[in-house]
Amino acid sequence: MNAVSQVYDLPVTPAMECTVRGRIALPGVVMELHHYRFRGQQGGIFSPPRSFLDLALSPRPGRPCGGYGGIADGRAAAVGDVLFVPAGSELHTRWGEGEQTSICCGFDGAGFDHDGPDLSHDALQASLDVRSPAVRDALRRIAGEIAQPGFCSEMLAQATWLQAAIELQRYLRLSGSDGEIRAGGLSRAQLQTISDRIEQPGKPPSVAELAAECGLSTRHFFRQFKAATGQTLTRYATDRKIDRAKQLLRRAGPVIKVIAWDCGFDSAAAFSAAFRKATGLTPRQFREGMMH
Repeated sequence: MNAVSQVYDLPVTPAMECTVRGRIALPGVVMELHHYRFRGQQGGIFSPPRSFLDLALSPRPGRPCGGYGGIADGRAAAVGDVLFVPAGSELHTRWGEGEQTSICCGFDGAGFDHDGPDLSHDALQASLDVRSPAVRDALRRIAGEIAQPGFCSEMLAQATWLQAAIELQRYLRLSGSDGEIRAGGLSRAQLQTISDRIEQPGKPPSVAELAAECGLSTRHFFRQFKAATGQTLTRYATDRKIDRAKQLLRRAGPVIKVIAWDCGFDSAAAFSAAFRKATGLTPRQFREGMMH
């Protein structure tokens, strides 16, 4: 498929080429696999008429950054692998030269209602880097159905999209205030601290260390973390480490045992076992598949 995107209007310029590799169109949402080729440094204002949710399946080229209301005067923030842009907003962006593959979803309202949350400044900032494993996993499953359709793919994609939309709303509502601790959850600042600590190279922090940084007892920390993310800390940490490993394996440089240490595994064997359980492939098989 090399058709015009139905998610949003793509500019036709020599500097950017987009190929639509597959699509599932459902009432209220269109989901497409895009492959981009960017020639030279990129930048512009993105203002979609529909809300837009994007997962980069390969690293975004350069050092992508963006900001609502401009990116001058230090207002630019890093754009993560999951990006949400609400309808009618103006996102100023910059990124680099290279290629990228994404699953892109254009939708009305919040995907399951027509209002969606009122996005505060904090929530808008959080939308540039949606750190929700549940949203990320749902988008990956949709991408798989588009790339390799199977029995009842559209029905499965619709159910998975509903999950992604709900998890996105949960994330944005939780991100509405950095300092506020919601009933049955953690503040965005606390979740950011946990994520940053887990993603540091080397041995991961202990539960006691994370609980202490959040000012909670270990038992209370477990309950609050599950309420905020819908996951156990072990599952969340494993997902983050596997995500980081995938990014590193897409590069030709780092050897697998170094990646294992960088992602917090005690040995290459433990890393290989965890990676295979999560993806169905060994780290070497995953890397070889990306290189071809």
